[in-house]
Amino acid sequence: MLKLFSKYRNNELIRNYTRVFSVDFLVRASNLILLPLYLKLMTQEAFGMYTYIFAVISTFSLVLNFGFYVPQSKLFQDYSQPGDRGEILFTINSLLFFLLTLVLLFTYFTQFDFIVVAFLFSKPIDYSSYRNSIFIAIIFTVFSYMLLNYFLTSQRIKLVQTYNLVRLFGVNLTVLLLLYWLGGDSVGVRLKSTYYLEFLLLLFFGYFFIRQMHLTFRRELVGKILLLSFPVMFSAVLGLALNFGDKFFLEKYVGFDDMAIYNLSYSFAAIVPMMFASFQNVWLPYFFKEKDVKENKRKTKSFVLKITSFFLFLSFAIFFCFWILVELRIIAPNYKPVLGILPVMLFTQIIVAVTVLYSNYIIFFEKTYYAIIIGIPLAAISVFINIFLISRFGLYGAAFSALIINFSYFIAYYLLFKYLYSKYINKTHNISSSVMENHFKE
Repeated sequence: MLKLFSKYRNNELIRNYTRVFSVDFLVRASNLILLPLYLKLMTQEAFGMYTYIFAVISTFSLVLNFGFYVPQSKLFQDYSQPGDRGEILFTINSLLFFLLTLVLLFTYFTQFDFIVVAFLFSKPIDYSSYRNSIFIAIIFTVFSYMLLNYFLTSQRIKLVQTYNLVRLFGVNLTVLLLLYWLGGDSVGVRLKSTYYLEFLLLLFFGYFFIRQMHLTFRRELVGKILLLSFPVMFSAVLGLALNFGDKFFLEKYVGFDDMAIYNLSYSFAAIVPMMFASFQNVWLPYFFKEKDVKENKRKTKSFVLKITSFFLFLSFAIFFCFWILVELRIIAPNYKPVLGILPVMLFTQIIVAVTVLYSNYIIFFEKTYYAIIIGIPLAAISVFINIFLISRFGLYGAAFSALIINFSYFIAYYLLFKYLYSKYINKTHNISSSVMENHFKE
């Protein structure tokens, strides 16, 4: 037993994951503990509207990241010299800043966002009062992701821990106090206070990121950066149908009260991707450093089995905890329908986690354009699945629609992994055979 404990204690991957996850778990646990307070301070309709706006911000920020987190993770590991790495960070983030500024300024001054909002919201909302907060939220979400990606890629785990802890206590507690004191439009208060505070924290912690940059723009790398990132961005555009389609059609067919039930269920199911994201972020630097694809395959298979088993057990625990919270009336009884869709959403998130492990290989083999090839047909199919199921079965239709679509993505990425792996092995075998033949001829 001591020998086993010593083995895991000395494993760098497990040690780093434990450090990151311990804080992520605290953040997620605290968010769930604070959730009943948010539900008390916001009406069910207001909570539904806020979570829908939050989903809009998260989804569009993923697109407006332009996929630049991929070359940041990949190229950082491909170059070992601090000078090269600093120039790569500066080049990637300069491109991101330029493109994001261009898109947001165009959107703001042409008021194109009003057209988007009219499309996304079938029910009237006071968008003008939320507009500036939403733009700030998008900027924060994009660069916060790049910041955390850098901290994890460079394995600066203490900065990840500090940043997340400050966000947890500094932001949440302030927002709750403001909701209690100010009252009124709880959606507007929560949006403005949350993202203005988050943006200030980003500026402070961004200093550690900017300090590592070398102010040299590597023009020769622009093509490779775009080749790695843009297919991911286009995949994110297609992923709107996957990541946002269920919420979009729910908003059309049901009210914000039902949206609150669906999004509360998602908040609990999100424990699974949160825990997996901690592992994925710690695992990726090791994954890209390892050049032996057979070893990566062996580890991936092992992780799939372990992750699936662990998350199935965790899902039972999450469901039981939510049931207890409802029975004790810590969460209001009008949220009890969550119990009907939570198991489906939890299982969906397990499938998503396994899919991500296999999708890592399109970055490893620098074949990110396959994300578009896979995404186009599945995005189109998902629209019809969402319309058919949600229009007939409401919340249950949305939950099963997400399950069917994500399972389809898993099958596609698993088959793609098998194809790319087989192709790589055959290619290296042929090269080795050719070298041996030439050697014997000599």
